Amino acid sequence: MGWMRDLIHAGGTGGLNWHVHAHYARRRWQPTVDLIDAFLAQVRPQAEHLLLIGCSAGWMMPASWLARFERIDAYDIDPLAAALFHWRHGRHLRQLGVQITHHRQDALATLPALLEEHPQACVWFDNVLGQHRYRIRDEARVEQDLATLKHMLHGRHWGSVHDVYSGPTDGRALAHDWHSWPHHGVPAHAVAENFAQTLLSHVGAKDVWQDHLTREVFAPDTPTTLIPWAFKPNYWHWLQAGWVAAY
Repeated sequence: MGWMRDLIHAGGTGGLNWHVHAHYARRRWQPTVDLIDAFLAQVRPQAEHLLLIGCSAGWMMPASWLARFERIDAYDIDPLAAALFHWRHGRHLRQLGVQITHHRQDALATLPALLEEHPQACVWFDNVLGQHRYRIRDEARVEQDLATLKHMLHGRHWGSVHDVYSGPTDGRALAHDWHSWPHHGVPAHAVAENFAQTLLSHVGAKDVWQDHLTREVFAPDTPTTLIPWAFKPNYWHWLQAGWVAAY
């Protein structure tokens, strides 16, 4: 019954459970999608081809970003991802002439080969790197895998939005003005070194929060934007978005 578990959970990072929750949470998630859209609007990808890794159904993916490319190769292990992505974004992208090809594939495991196959493409990790710890379940290996990415991607235009922390809140956060939330230009190293308590206090964090082990994804001085995500009304995430331009 492995296929059934894969359909429902997709290795703990997607599947039917995720998509049902995402569908009903769309209104609550929309401010976060808007903030991701605002971040990506400032990015200038120097390629017309995008490797989109962990795209799922594109629940957190602004259509305006996708429309900037002529060709997209999308990778996800979730067996439902391709069909649901087409349902959400397919018609719009076809009208704009964007060619999108879906691959049911663990792109993190095969990334060196993908980069060699597509040497000119830029790369976007779509809310997937923070889930690596749930698939691997070896913290030392997770940190090593994620820390290696920036070296593997050296010389290429690439970026990511991913979980940094997640946990329960006391409900106060929903009363805030969303446009006051994002923290712009935060060096990647500051998130782990001295900014965590500020982030948690802003959303009324309580009890124990999860560290998603993504502190080494970007080089220490990379400017990043920190974005809150009301995953559930009383369970929030802090996302980190960053883009690295090749020189």
